[in-house]
Amino acid sequence: MVTSTTLTREMTTSQGEPANDRPAAEEKAQGSVSVVVVVLVDEPDVIASYRAYREALDRNGRSVEFIYVLDQSKPSALADLKALSADSDEPLKVIALSRWDDEIGALKSAVRRASGDIILTLPAVLQVEPDDLNKVIDATDKADMVVAERPAVGRSWLYRLQDRLFHGALRVLFGQPLNDLVCRVRAYKRATVEEILGFSSQQHFLPILAHDRGFKIEAVDVAMRQHATPYARFGSQLRLLSDTIALFFVLKFVRKPLRFFGAIGLPLLLIGLVFTGALAAGRLLFDMPLADRPILILGVLMIVLGIQIIALGLIGEIIIFASGKRTREYTVEKIL
Repeated sequence: MVTSTTLTREMTTSQGEPANDRPAAEEKAQGSVSVVVVVLVDEPDVIASYRAYREALDRNGRSVEFIYVLDQSKPSALADLKALSADSDEPLKVIALSRWDDEIGALKSAVRRASGDIILTLPAVLQVEPDDLNKVIDATDKADMVVAERPAVGRSWLYRLQDRLFHGALRVLFGQPLNDLVCRVRAYKRATVEEILGFSSQQHFLPILAHDRGFKIEAVDVAMRQHATPYARFGSQLRLLSDTIALFFVLKFVRKPLRFFGAIGLPLLLIGLVFTGALAAGRLLFDMPLADRPILILGVLMIVLGIQIIALGLIGEIIIFASGKRTREYTVEKIL
C-alpha cells in the first residue's frame, strides 16, 4: 500500500506508452488495486465520494491506492484533494495537470504512476453503489477487462431510443454485446490498459479496442446509486455514434487501406470504362457523334476519379508496408 502522498504537476501528451505482452503467468489477479478517478467537473462532494469508495474497497482485502487527476480549472476539488493528500495515513496521489487535453491523456498520466496490478477507473461522483465495485474487481480473475453495466431505469423514450441506436451500432459493427459503454466504472489488468490507451482518443471506446486486440471482456451488473444521474445528456450517445462509425473504419481498414479505397474507386473506374467504351464503339462502328454526349464527360470524370481513389489506397499500402516493421499486430496471451 502506498503510504506517502504526492502532488504532481505536468503536461499531458498524446503519445502512448510502449505496449507489452501480457505476462504468461497472469492467470488470476491477486495483486493490489490502483483506483484512478478523473475529475471532469469542479465537484464539491469529491471527498464524500472518496470516503464511500474507500470504505467499500477496504472490504475487498486487496491493497488499494487512489489516484485523482484534474487540472487547475477545478479549484474547489483541487483544494479538497490537496488537504486530503496531506494526511499521511491516506494512500492518495493527486495529479494536477497544467492543461486539459482529454480524458485519455489524464488516464495515461495516472496509469503511468499507478503501482497496482489492477486499474479501476471510477467517476468523481457516485453513479453506482460502492459495494458493487468489489464484484467488478473480482471479475478480473477471469477477464482482462471488466465493464460495469447499470440498469436501464429512469429513462425517457428519447434516451432509450438513442441508447438502442448507439449500442445496436456497436453490435453490428464490432459484435460487441455491451449495453452501457458510457459507464466509467471499469477494471483492467495492467497489461491490458497499458496497451489499449495508446490506440484511443475517447475512454468510451476502450472496451472496443480491448476486444479488437484480443483481450477478454466481461460485463458485470451493478446497482444504480440512488439519486444519481443515470445517463449523460440527451444527444451525447448520438454524437458518439458518429465517432463509433469512424472508429470502425479505422480499425478495419487502417492496416489495409487499399480495401477501403479500392471498394470505392474500382466501381467508379469500371463504370467509367463501360460508358466511354460504349461511346467509343458507337463512334467507330456506327458513326455516332460525340460532341453532344454529356455522358462522355461523366465517363471520363469517373475514370479519373476512380484512378485517383485507388492511387490513394496504394499510397496508404506503401506507407503501411514501410512502417510495418515498427508495428506490432499481435498480442501474446501466454507462452506454454
